[in-house]
Amino acid sequence: MKTTMIASALSFTALLAAPALAHAADASESPSISRAASAGPLSSAPVVPSGLALQVGGGVTGFTREAARDTFKTGGYWDARAILGTRSFLGAEVAYVGSAREITAAGISSNTNLLGNGAEATVRGNLPLQVGNLRVEPFVFGGAGWTHYQLVNNDFNRSNIKDNADALVIPFGTGVGLSYQHFSVDARFTYRAVFNDDMVPTNGDDHLDLQNWGAGLTVGYEL
Repeated sequence: MKTTMIASALSFTALLAAPALAHAADASESPSISRAASAGPLSSAPVVPSGLALQVGGGVTGFTREAARDTFKTGGYWDARAILGTRSFLGAEVAYVGSAREITAAGISSNTNLLGNGAEATVRGNLPLQVGNLRVEPFVFGGAGWTHYQLVNNDFNRSNIKDNADALVIPFGTGVGLSYQHFSVDARFTYRAVFNDDMVPTNGDDHLDLQNWGAGLTVGYEL
């Protein structure tokens, strides 16, 4: 089932990325854009990583499976990331990602939250389009990471939810970046397949599936 979910999410990511990449490619060939802002920048953009940006931001995150949504509410996330390759076709990212969600399970205090902290590294494919001083950059990404989940503010816990657990995550998604001089902003959608997620045991050796999504913005400075 998890493999099917990952395949579906990858297909969804491709569907999201394709229109943006196609539109960007069309824009680069449009006669309404000057020669200096169309084929030239793409043909001269390096393949190997070039450019570095530091960004912080956040957004909304939620679990994809119904059982997990019944236990944990949609919450928020925050991140800090370094992006290598902001002006090239290939790039890479390293990021800290945190999250917080309210818990609605029986047997646990009502003010308890599920806190997540982790690190991720991804490979990024960009389409760096330059229009004057503005760069518009659709991108896709995928990689691996780790998340540590823990309960916070819990006065009591008589539920089957563990106080803490670690999980392997496979983040991938799509987005678009804008850069003007040294200012940069990225909007992105991320899907995270989660493995070894034993935070909430269910029947036998099974555990609640904590695959999740996130949508948000990061802003920062490009060196």
